[in-house]
Amino acid sequence: AVYWGHHEAEWGMSWCAYFGRDFWDGYRSLITQDDGFETRELLYDAYHQLNHYNLFGGGYLSSARNDLENIKRTLDRMIAG
Repeated sequence: AVYWGHHEAEWGMSWCAYFGRDFWDGYRSLITQDDGFETRELLYDAYHQLNHYNLFGGGYLSSARNDLENIKRTLDRMIAG
């Protein structure tokens, strides 16, 4: 598959890629982490969880829902200051 987009979106599939810590450490040695990544990472995960639910059904929906609820809590905290 071909993809054109922000490099962070790759992390959204890390939950099913089964790459070890050494791989991701090497990745970060080449592509540094942008500010706010920890907040956006859940959104990337939720996107791919929802896509997998759309394609395959099953437990992906509950995983996506958990990610989205965590995103909402994070945004609520950010708004509250």
